[in-house]
Amino acid sequence: MSQRLSSDPPLAGLKATLTLHGANNLLAKDRNMFGKKTSSDPYAKVYYNGELIGKTSVKKKTLSPKWNYKLKYTLGFNEGEMVRNTSPAVSVSGSSKHPSFVLVLFDHDVGSGDDFLGQVTIPISFHGVDYQSFPLQTGSANSKYHGKKAKGEVQVSINVTTMLLPDIVRGNIVSLKLPKNNSLLKVGLGWDVAANQRMPIDLDVSCVAVGICGKVLMNETVYFSNLKNPNGSIVHSGDEREGLRNLADGSDDKEQITMDLNRLPDSVAAYVLLVTVATPGIDFSQVTSARVRISNGFSGVALCCYRPAYEGENTALFVLRIARKSTNGRFGKGGGWSLGTIGDTDTTARDFGSLIPEIRGYCRDLLPDMDIDPNERIAVMNKGMTVRVKDYSPQRNVLPNVLAMGLAWDVTDGVNIDLDASAVCLNARLNVVDLVYFKSLHSADGAIHHSGDEREGDSVGDDEKIIVALNAVDPQIEHIVFVINSYSEQELDDIAKASCHLFDPQTRRDLATYTLTNNSALDKHTACLLADLYRDKTTREWMLRILSVPSQGKTARRCIGSISDYLRTVPPNVAATPPQHSQILNEMPVAVPVDADITFSPDEPEIIVEATPL
Repeated sequence: MSQRLSSDPPLAGLKATLTLHGANNLLAKDRNMFGKKTSSDPYAKVYYNGELIGKTSVKKKTLSPKWNYKLKYTLGFNEGEMVRNTSPAVSVSGSSKHPSFVLVLFDHDVGSGDDFLGQVTIPISFHGVDYQSFPLQTGSANSKYHGKKAKGEVQVSINVTTMLLPDIVRGNIVSLKLPKNNSLLKVGLGWDVAANQRMPIDLDVSCVAVGICGKVLMNETVYFSNLKNPNGSIVHSGDEREGLRNLADGSDDKEQITMDLNRLPDSVAAYVLLVTVATPGIDFSQVTSARVRISNGFSGVALCCYRPAYEGENTALFVLRIARKSTNGRFGKGGGWSLGTIGDTDTTARDFGSLIPEIRGYCRDLLPDMDIDPNERIAVMNKGMTVRVKDYSPQRNVLPNVLAMGLAWDVTDGVNIDLDASAVCLNARLNVVDLVYFKSLHSADGAIHHSGDEREGDSVGDDEKIIVALNAVDPQIEHIVFVINSYSEQELDDIAKASCHLFDPQTRRDLATYTLTNNSALDKHTACLLADLYRDKTTREWMLRILSVPSQGKTARRCIGSISDYLRTVPPNVAATPPQHSQILNEMPVAVPVDADITFSPDEPEIIVEATPL
C-alpha cells in the first residue's frame, strides 16, 4: 500500500453500510406434494475476512426473497487505505485479498442440513456500490463457501463514509477511555528516509516504564531486546533494523507497540515512548518525515496522529507519555490513562538507557518528590555499538577500580547445554597474552577472576561472572574478549536470550547491557564472540564494544583465530555518548488544548436492521 507519512488527509477508517435488498431466480430445493422442486426457504449470511458478521431472516417458500437488510461495519485504516488505492473486480472464486463482503445464500431445512444456493464476493469500493445485481456463483473448490450448483442473483448496495484522522500537536493531552472488553491501544511509528540515503537506518522504538516508586523498571520496559513485558500486556512488533520494510499487517508502520490498558501492572505510573537512531554516524537529518499513529487495537480504526517536528543532527526523539491518572500524587489500582505528546530531542544518545534521567524528568509532575540522579545511565547496547566505560560510571567520569562482566543464557525446548564463558586477553598485535576460563580461573596478573563453571544454564541471574580489576590489568593487554562456547558442541541456536552486562560489583549498578535477540544467527555454530573490553589506541581509556559474532569451537582457545581476524578486519564504530547534564531540566510541555474531538471509545456496535416489506 502507499505510504502516507506526509500526505493529507489520512484516513482513520471507513464506515461501510451494506444493504442486501433481495434476490431473484434462486435454486429450488424444496419439493411440492407431487415431488417436484418448486421453492426454497432462503436466507443469507454475510462474512468479512472469514468472520460471520450478519445473517438475514428466513423467507418462506420463495425464489425471489425481499430482505432490505442493512448491516453497518467499520474498517480500520489499513483496510481503508487498501480500499482507497485499489478497485478490484467482483470475485467469482469466493476469496479476495481486497476488503470485501462475502454473501452466502442457503435454503433453510428443519430436519437436515441447510442447502447451498450460491455465493458472491463483493469488494468494497471507496465510492460505494450503487444498487446493483450480482450473479451467484458456486465458488472455487478450495473456497470456504462452495457448492455444486448456484443460480440467480442478489441485489446489493454499499454506502461508504470516510473517517478522517485528526492530528494532535506537541503539548496535547488526550484522555484514553476504553471499555474493559476493548482496551487494546496500538502505537504505530512510521518514517521515510532521504532518497539519497544509501546506508540502512536502524531506528529503535522503546516503551520505557516508570514505576510509582519513581524508578525506571527495566523488566517492564519493552524494546528491541525485550519484546513483551512479564504479563504480556505490552508487545513490541520487533526491530526493523534497516528502516525500509513496513510491517506485514499492511500498514505503513515500521514498528508498533500494542498495549492492553486494562492489564497494565499497577506498579507502573507512566510509560515514555521514544525513538533512537542506533546506526552509528546517522541522525534524524537523514529521516525526511516521521509519524506516530494511535489506533484501536481491536477495530483497527485510527484515533489520532502525531507528527513530531525535529531539526538538526539529533539522535533521540521523546515522542509521548502514557500516564496513569492519580489523585494528589497517589495512584489507585486500575484507573484511567492519558496520552501526552512531548516532541523533545537529544543530540547524542542512541539508546533509551542513556536517557534514564531525562525519561524520569518527564514524570516529575506525577511524582513531585522524586530525586533524579543525572548519572543514572545504562548503555542498552546492540550489535556493533561502542561506548566509553567511564561515561556510564556511577561517579561521572571516574572509572570504578573493579568491574564485573555477567554472562547469562537460557536454553530452549528443555535442552541442557554445557556452555562456558571465557575471557581471551590479547596484545596490540592481537596475539594471545592470557586466557581465563573454567580450567584457569585467574589471569597471570591477578586482575581477572572467573566465577566458575555453570554447566546447565539454569541458575537464577548470571550463569557465569568474570571480574576485572581494570587498574591492575597487565599493560600489554589491549583487548579482553568475552566468549561463550558450547563445550558439548551443540549448536547455539538452542539458546535463548544470551546476554551480558557490565556492572560495578560493589554497588550492583549496571553500566552497560546487551541481549542477543537473533539466536538464529548462531545456527550451525558452537561459539559466540560476545563483547570486547579494550583500550582506546589514542586516549588509552577503556571501551566496551558489542561483537555478537558467531564462531566455531568447544573452547575459547579454538576461537582465537576468528577473534584476531575479526578485530583486525572490523574496526570499532565511533563511541555513542550519553548526555552530560549536571542537572535534569526535562519536563512535560505546557498543556495545549486539543482542537479535534477525539473519541478513544470504540465505534458503535454493528447495527443490523431488517425492514418489513409492505
